[in-house]
Amino acid sequence: MKKRFVVSAAVVALISLSCGGTPAPAEAPVKQDLVMGFVPSQTSSVVQTNADLIGQYLSQKTGYNITPRVLTSYAAVTEGMTSNNVDIGWVGPLDYVIAHQINGAEAVTKSVRRGLASYKAFIIVSANSGINSLADLKGKKFAFGDPLSTSSNLYPRYIMKKNGIKPDSDVKAVFISNQTQIAVNVCQGTVDAGAIYDDARTNKGADTSCPGIMTKTRILVTSDPIPGDPQMIRHNLNSAQKKKLKDAMIAMGTDPAMQVALKALYTIDSLVPAQDSDYNVIRDIVAQAKPELLKPSPK
Repeated sequence: MKKRFVVSAAVVALISLSCGGTPAPAEAPVKQDLVMGFVPSQTSSVVQTNADLIGQYLSQKTGYNITPRVLTSYAAVTEGMTSNNVDIGWVGPLDYVIAHQINGAEAVTKSVRRGLASYKAFIIVSANSGINSLADLKGKKFAFGDPLSTSSNLYPRYIMKKNGIKPDSDVKAVFISNQTQIAVNVCQGTVDAGAIYDDARTNKGADTSCPGIMTKTRILVTSDPIPGDPQMIRHNLNSAQKKKLKDAMIAMGTDPAMQVALKALYTIDSLVPAQDSDYNVIRDIVAQAKPELLKPSPK
């Protein structure tokens, strides 16, 4: 009669380790309380008001407690996700590419505006500035956005470099995270020119701060299409939880009840599924405009 042996899971793991094998990492437990981070690309109070509505919607859809927070900078969202303090992030394409490299962040949805899952960067000037070409920007006061903003920093730098302008020395750079405020500053003449997403001049409060902003400013340059700004989730969340969040984000993106909040948040009309390869063009632009942003990070 043959003897049968029952080997415990612990013994199997021990044998695997002694033979040089590596056990699969344990699945993270479901995290009931989640933090959703937002970038301050327009007035923080406007972002927070609509982020709260989005947080309530996703909480109801998923059963998790989701707390929305408007962080101080684009980098703060990535830093929060790297330290496991931010679980969902509403970011720009460049911010996502850097987050993906550093912490494996996963793009789940991306923004759609006017039927396109892409947008453009504008360089705007005062209507009576006398600036009629990129060459005229030399020596002028230029407002860039957050260092990790795609439309108000990366793309205008790329455009300038392609046209023989050194963004770090040929213009007098100032930095303003709020792109609504960049548009207002150009309108008021505080700066000679600035870079914004299209079209931050229509954001709430812009025309109030500078009445007639659409006629007092004009577009000097329009960029090529930029892939829609993504919404990302933390890579090391529980896998079933990530799927639940992704499904809820996609559902929200086409829910008529959320259209007003999305529009007021970042002029978003809807959300569609996204994947990492959508942002390879951003990696190409970084390599040409600011390669130091994607240098290998220390382990």
